[in-house]
Amino acid sequence: MWRLANERDPELVKADKDSLECSYRCLYGIASSSSGLTIGDLHVGYNKDCSLMTIVGKDDRTYYFVFEKMDKTYKLPHIPTYTEADKAEFAERHGNMKATESVQFRDIHKHSVSSTLVGVETASYKIWTWGRIACVGDASHKMTPNAGFGGNAAMESAAALANSIKKLADQIKEGRPTEDQIVACLQGYQKNREVRAKAAIDASNLLTRVQALATWGHILFAKYGLTILGDFLENLGSNMAVGATLLDYLPPPEASLKGALPFNPEQGDGHKESFFRRALVALPFLGLFAYAIRIANPTFVDTESGGMFDATRNGTGLPPASIGGQSNRFAMLSDVSIAASENTDLATGFRIATLLAYFGVILAIWSIEAVRRCNALMPVQLPSLFAFFAQSKGVGIVAPLYFFLHWVMTPIDSFKATDMRLTRLNYTRAILPSLLTVYYLPLLQSYFLPDNLESQTWLQIWRYFPIWHSLAQWAISKFWNDSIDEDKICAPKRDVFTIRYTIAVPALMSTVLWLCTVLNTPVSLYHLFIPQHLAQNFTDVQSFSADLVQWDLLLFIASTYLWLFYFAWDAKSAGMLEKSWFELILSMIFFIVMLGPGGAVGLAYLYREHVITEKRHRAALTVESVGRRAALMNGGK
Repeated sequence: MWRLANERDPELVKADKDSLECSYRCLYGIASSSSGLTIGDLHVGYNKDCSLMTIVGKDDRTYYFVFEKMDKTYKLPHIPTYTEADKAEFAERHGNMKATESVQFRDIHKHSVSSTLVGVETASYKIWTWGRIACVGDASHKMTPNAGFGGNAAMESAAALANSIKKLADQIKEGRPTEDQIVACLQGYQKNREVRAKAAIDASNLLTRVQALATWGHILFAKYGLTILGDFLENLGSNMAVGATLLDYLPPPEASLKGALPFNPEQGDGHKESFFRRALVALPFLGLFAYAIRIANPTFVDTESGGMFDATRNGTGLPPASIGGQSNRFAMLSDVSIAASENTDLATGFRIATLLAYFGVILAIWSIEAVRRCNALMPVQLPSLFAFFAQSKGVGIVAPLYFFLHWVMTPIDSFKATDMRLTRLNYTRAILPSLLTVYYLPLLQSYFLPDNLESQTWLQIWRYFPIWHSLAQWAISKFWNDSIDEDKICAPKRDVFTIRYTIAVPALMSTVLWLCTVLNTPVSLYHLFIPQHLAQNFTDVQSFSADLVQWDLLLFIASTYLWLFYFAWDAKSAGMLEKSWFELILSMIFFIVMLGPGGAVGLAYLYREHVITEKRHRAALTVESVGRRAALMNGGK
C-alpha cells in the first residue's frame, strides 16, 4: 500500500513510516512444561527496565514473554534484528527473573519448544487505506503485547471492515460500486476504528512501562497504585472490551448478553469523557465556592468598641476555643454552636440545628462514596479531610469543592459494570454506628444536658468528630470480614440494603427536626433560612453567627442539589433516567417542603443509588435492548 501511495505522493506516507518505533525487545516462547505453575494462571514479574509475563495454558504448556528496554528508541530502517546467539544470551541474562517465589524464568525456558527474540514495534498509523486496499490488524495499529490487546484489536478491525462493506453492498442495488464509493467505504471503516485503536495502543504502552518500572511515576504506581486498585488489569481489559465493534448484520451471541458488564459501543477506551470538559461544565460549583469565600467569611467585622477583628483567623471571627490550654483553630461548626448556645433566640437555635442535621446526612453520603469501588484513588475517598476543612473554613465553602471534584471525576460510565458501584461492605456497615457515636451522641448531649459545664465538655469532644469518625469507622469495620473480592463477583448488590438504612436514619432525624422547626419557629421560614443581605457590619458575635449559618446552609444545600441535578443530567443523557425534568423538579420541591432539605436529599440519594444499580446505558447490549432492536427491525420490514 505504501509503495502504491508513494507513486502518487512520496510525502503522503512519510509521517506513518516515521511513526513506527521500537523501544523494547521481547523474547516470546512456548514451553512444554508448566514448571510447577498452575494451569490458567497469569504471572507478571516487575523489574527495572525489564519484565516477565507467563500464561499457563492447556496441555501443560506455558507461554512466556520477557521484555527489556533497549538502549534507545529505534525507527525504520534501523530497527535491529537478532540471531540465535543473541536469543541465547538474552535468555541466560534474564534467567533469574521470577514468575513466582519458587519459579524462575530459567526453569521455564529450559522446556522451550519454540521462541524468538524481536524488537517490539509500535505505531499508530494515520493511513489505513489507499484506493481499494485496506489494512487490518498490526498493519494498521501496532502495539506492545503486555495487555494482550493486539489480537482483539485485529478482530475488531475485521468486524468494522465487514460492517462497512456490508453497508456498501446494501446501498448498491444494481451493478458494481464505483471507485469513489469503495474509497468512502474503506475510509469509513478507518474512521470507526482509529479512536479505539489509538486508545488500545496507549493502554498497552502504559502497561509495558508500568511493568518495566520505566520512571519513578511508574514505580510508585506499581508499588502503591496497583495495591489500592486491585482490579487494575481487569479494568484495563474491560475498558477496552466493553466498546468492542458489533457485527451489525448478525444477532449478538447469547453469551455476550450475560454478565455484570454489558457491551456498549458508546463506552470504554476511546469514548471516555474529557475531565477538562466536565470541569468546564461544572464551573457553577466553583462559582458557589468563590461566592462562599467572599460572602460567608467577611474579612473584618466591626465590634461594639468600633475596632476591627479578623473574621478569617479561625473561619468564624470567634476567638479561638481551647482545650487544656491549647489554642484550637479549626472549630467552625462548633464555634457557631457555642455562639448559638449563648443566644437565647429560638430562631437561631432552629437554624443551627437544621444545619447540623443536614450535615449529618451529607457526612453519611460522603462516607459511602469514600468506599465505593469506582472512586478509588480519588479525593472523595477522604471524607474526614473535607469534614475537617468544613470545621475550619465553613461547610458552605467546602461542599461546592467536594461536589465539583466528585462530579468531574465520576462520569456516568463509572457505573457501566454493576460491581463498580459496590462499596466495601464492612466499612459501609460501620458508617451509621460511627456517626451515632461520634457525631449525634455528643451533639445531643451538648444540647440537652442541664449542666452548662458538662454541655460544653461534650461540645469540645464533638468538635473533633472528623477525627473520631475516621477512627471509629475503621475500628467498627473490624467486626466484619472484608468481603469485597467475593461480592464484586457473586453479589455486586449486596450492600444496597445497608446503604438504604445508613442514609434513612440521618435523613429521618433531619426530617423530624424540619417538622419541629416548621411547627415551632417564631419567624417565617423565609426569614429563618434566607439571608436578608449580601454583607453587613456586625456589632456582636451572635448576629455574625446567625448570618453566617444562613449563608453556610444555603450554599451547602445549593451545592448538594446542584450535584444531584448534574447526576440527573448525566443519567438522562445516558438513557438511564426516563422521568422528565418537570417531574424531577416538581418531585424535589414537594419532598423538600414535606421532608425538609435533609430528608429530601437523603431520598434523592437513595433514588440515585437505585439508578446506578438497576439501570443500564441506552446503548448497552442487554437482553432487553436486543429485544427492542429486533422488534424495531422486524417492524421496519
